[in-house]
Amino acid sequence: MKILNGTARLAAGAALVALLAGMPSAAQAADPAAQLREAVTAYNIGKYKKTLELAHPLAQNGDTQAQVLIGRCYENGLGVPQDFETAAKWYQLAAENGNAEAQMLIAYACETGVGVPRDPQAAVRWIQLAADNGSAEAEFALSQRYIKGDVLPKDHKLSFQWALKAAKQGNPQAQRYVGACYEFGVGVAEDPAAADKWYAKAAAQGLERDGNIFTRTLKERP
Repeated sequence: MKILNGTARLAAGAALVALLAGMPSAAQAADPAAQLREAVTAYNIGKYKKTLELAHPLAQNGDTQAQVLIGRCYENGLGVPQDFETAAKWYQLAAENGNAEAQMLIAYACETGVGVPRDPQAAVRWIQLAADNGSAEAEFALSQRYIKGDVLPKDHKLSFQWALKAAKQGNPQAQRYVGACYEFGVGVAEDPAAADKWYAKAAAQGLERDGNIFTRTLKERP
């Protein structure tokens, strides 16, 4: 039998403790980005307990993507019992650290009152932050708040401007909406050629013209 020297015994013991404790490997610990990719892969293939195992230490170290991943697991009951409040706590933590995806998720929670008290004004504040962070989803959502005119004052120009930002980033709903704005002159001068251009971009992503949406848009003009 081969006798291990002191250093080897210590290394073997440490490896055994890590294995029994379910700790990440040294390679994982040395490369958080690789560990996050592994967590995302585990999530995408339905290995949710592994997702949580990999994401938790990263989240505790302030990785906002890992925090969002854990929140999604709790929101949907994946690998853990469904818990909207815990999901919202993870989303808010990531949102407060500037993660635009988390800002939108906590905005929707505030808007619907799922996991947090319903607060439409807080929802709009989070949407604004996410839009300022360049989220196309948030930019389009903000444009719709301006056209709706409930929490925010109705402002067709701002609605168009925010939608155009999202459309330029490739958001198909925004592209279709911008097409409608150009067609009906909502927040911008009528421009049939520009309308056709944006409708075509949306159609290329599977969103054709919808008469109900555009009729409603037309009726909402001042």
